[in-house]
Order: sequence, then C-alpha cells, then structure tokens
Amino acid sequence: MTDKVQKVAILGGSFDPVTNAHLEIIRKLSKKFSRVVVLPCYISPFKREGCDASGEERVKMLRKVTAELENVKVSKWEIKQEKISYSIDAVRHYKQKYEGAELFFVIGSDCVSGLTEWKDADELAASATFFLIRRKGYAASKKLLDSLKELGFKFKSAGFTVSDESSSLVRAAVAFGKTAEFVPAEVCEYIEKHGLYKEYAPFVKAYKTFELKEERIEHTFRAVKAGIRLAKIYGENVNEVITALILHDIGKYADAETLKKHKIKAERYAELLKSAPAVLHAHVSAAIARDYFKCNERIAGAIEKHTTGAADMSEFDKIVYLADAIEEGREYEGVESLRRVAAKDLNRAMLRSLKATVKTLKQSGKPVCEETIVACKHFAEICREATAAKKAAPVFAEVKKVTVVQKQEPENNKKAKAEYDDLKNKGGKVLAHFIAEKLSEKKGRDIVIIDVAQKTVLADCFVIAGAGSTTAVKAMADYVDEKLSKEHKIEPLRRDISPKWAVLDYGDVIVHIQHEEAREFYRLEKLWDNGDNVTPFID
Repeated sequence: MTDKVQKVAILGGSFDPVTNAHLEIIRKLSKKFSRVVVLPCYISPFKREGCDASGEERVKMLRKVTAELENVKVSKWEIKQEKISYSIDAVRHYKQKYEGAELFFVIGSDCVSGLTEWKDADELAASATFFLIRRKGYAASKKLLDSLKELGFKFKSAGFTVSDESSSLVRAAVAFGKTAEFVPAEVCEYIEKHGLYKEYAPFVKAYKTFELKEERIEHTFRAVKAGIRLAKIYGENVNEVITALILHDIGKYADAETLKKHKIKAERYAELLKSAPAVLHAHVSAAIARDYFKCNERIAGAIEKHTTGAADMSEFDKIVYLADAIEEGREYEGVESLRRVAAKDLNRAMLRSLKATVKTLKQSGKPVCEETIVACKHFAEICREATAAKKAAPVFAEVKKVTVVQKQEPENNKKAKAEYDDLKNKGGKVLAHFIAEKLSEKKGRDIVIIDVAQKTVLADCFVIAGAGSTTAVKAMADYVDEKLSKEHKIEPLRRDISPKWAVLDYGDVIVHIQHEEAREFYRLEKLWDNGDNVTPFID
C-alpha cells in the first residue's frame, strides 16, 4: 500500500544530536512539501567515533522537536537496516512507498562537489531532484551546478541559507557548558538528563588543573568552531581536530611545578622560557596532550606546530594552525581575507599567516623562530609552483586533448595500439604495473603489488598505495581513473571513494588507495601476504 502525497522531501543525516540548524531546515521544508521524511542514518556500534546517542535516542530527540509538524515523519527505516546504506537505497525505498510522488533529496551546498562519486549516481540523478540548501561558508558555484546538470542532475534552490552549526560542534559545546546555544531546549534537557556527549569533558575539566584563564577558554572554543568547519571542507578527522584544538593552549599558564606534579615531560621548558617564551605554551600543551591524556603523535604534533608552523606540516597540522589564527574573535588586519583563503587553499592561507607573523615580529623587534622562517620559505615555494602549474594549464589542456584524440583510434598509431593491447589483453600484472607507475607519479607512498591469483577469484592483483592526506586519496584515484579511461578506454567496474580510502576495481586488478591511518589500521597487505607474493613497487 502506498501513501498518496504529491511532493516528498528526504532529509538524511546523523542528527547526533539534532541542532537548531537542523530544526530550522525541517520547519522550512514542512512549509514547502506535502511530506518531509527525516531519516537518521545507522551508526555502527563498532564505529562510534565519539557518537554517544543510539538510533533510538536520536529518533526520540527528533520526534520531540518535530511533534507539532504534522507532515514531518521521523523514520527508523535506515536505522532498522543495521548497516550503512546509501542515498540511492533511500530514494529507491521512498520512490516505492510514495508511488507517483515527486521526490526531492535535500542536500547542503557543502556536499555538491562530490555528487558524481555517490553510489549509482546516474540512477540517483534520474530518480530525484536535489533540493539545494546553501550553508554559510560553503559555496556551490554556478559553473559546478551547470556541469552537473549536463550530466543529468536536477537541482531546485531552497531559497534560504542556514548556519554551519553541526552536530560535531554540539558535542564539543557540551564540554564547554554551551549546549543550549546550539540545540532546542527539549534536546538540551535530554542530553543533560541522559549524560550524552561527554567525550571531550575530561579535556575541558583539566583546564582547572593547568590554570587556563577564562578568556583563553573562550578563544579555544572559537578555535574549535573554526577547526570543525575547515575539517569538513578538507575531509579531515573532525574528532581529532576538535581534540587538538581543545588542548592547543592548555599549557598556556602551566608552570614548571605543575608540570612536574603531573609528570609532564616538557624537555624544552627552560630553553624556550628563556629564548622564545611566546611559543613555549605550544611545547607545553603538546607535552600535556602526550603525557597526561595519552593522545597520539598526530594530535600532539599539530599542537606543537600551531604557533611557529613548520615545513613538514600535514593538512591536519595546517587546519589546527589556521583555526587558531582565524577564529571569529580575531580582529587583526587581514583576518577576513585570511578566512576566505583558508576555506579554499590551505597552503596559500599558511603562507599569508606566516608572512604576517614574521612581519609583525620584526616590526616589534621580537625574534623570529627559525621554524617559522623555514616554514615561510617552504610555503612560498609551494605557492610559486602552484601558480606556475596554473599558468601552464591551458598548454597542458591542449596537449591532453590531442593525446585523447590519438588514443580514440589506437589502430592508427602503432605505439598507442601496443600500449592499449598490453593493458587490456595481457592480464593483471601488466595493468597492475602501469597503475603503480601512475600512483608513483602522484607521490603515492609505499606502493606494493600483491599477486592474489592463487588466493581469490576476486582479482589477479591488488595494488595498494598510501596517501598523506584525504585530498591526496581522491587526487590519486582521479589520476589513475583518468589515465586509464581517457588514454586507454579502460573503465573501472566499481569506483568507491571515501575521504580515507578509495577503491578502483578493474576486474583483474583492484586498486586500494589509503590514507596512512586507514592503511595502518587495516593492514591489507597482511591479509594476502604469504611471504613471496608482495612486491614493493620501485619506480
């Protein structure tokens, strides 16, 4: 039996917890659609990542705040699946349930750029119209939307913009005693009554132990807000960004006696106190993160670099550094411009911030740390190279266009035909080696080719490569896909891209591109290694 409604909006998300921004969206949707389906996603009990509320609790909170909206239905459908489902699964389900209705899938402007990578994107584009809500700070350009429309995607503007408050921010706000600022009163009461979202509370509680001042605590919370936004833009681990920023100034006022009492090993305390007191707190805060909270080196390292910068900064390090520099309480000259640049290009934002720091220190007659000078030169070089590459792009585009034309008819070019035949017809090992070469060109790390022909029917070979950032994961996957697709007409059977793991399935060869954390955790090589079938790729 189907429900007879004309227009249905599907709003998915974790709603962990539901925020004021969520409720604002739901209320506005209820005025535009005959039925609004609010669809909390399933969260695996084995992959909590700081999420305290169960599916039932999230549904209860949603139903409390939407009870007065008669055309809003909070659905348990995805939670009941007890597995991670995709947007296309929900669209298929509700297309059947509301037969004949026009389906709209609600999406934020921050998600538009990745639409083509969603599962069964073609079917999704044909089955539903994307109801686009603009989020502050996240632009979906007309050029991007036009290109997606050419691929068959349909968009309808919501006609309103919402704040970028997120459930991640609420979970941090709980620790700072600011829950009521971001969630409806009923949700705030529920969170307090059931003791939810306490994962960051121990960090904030320790502020008293290390005598962090109130104004510094307020700055810290604002930095966390900025860090969450940057983490979401660049696909970094939000929980770790929050942790690093909550702790980035915790040692600001800690003296040697306090550190000794709590067994904090800040080896450079005396040296920095004398030579560079302005950066001492970064060293002390990193030591507290390591010794008092047992944080991993990724978090402690980012804290250590957040005042001086460094030449070897990861995307994670840059986000922590910049969040501290651009938080909404900062009012120095050029900060508004820096905020805009940080949302688009971390390297250029780092260069601007570092140059401003060097200039300010020199003007005030204060010494500039060697790490800052080296970092400034490093990012200047990166930005110069990026500018040069951009200027050369039109020339490259013409060369690529000619190359593609040649490859379209390989029989007219003996060399191209030989390459095509090798890759298409000679089996997994040749193709695997070619893919490994392409990954190496994109700076893939510790690339290995694994012969699995005698172990599984899935493929002849696995190619595994490490990536230093989530951006690199996608860039490497796109590069391999482009080289095989455009130059050799070889398309992947399956293409799954997530921030920390990309999989390209070419039948005989399956490619795994993993962020270093994912690679270390899952250790795919060990699943197929019998001692003689794993070959490190050496270019």
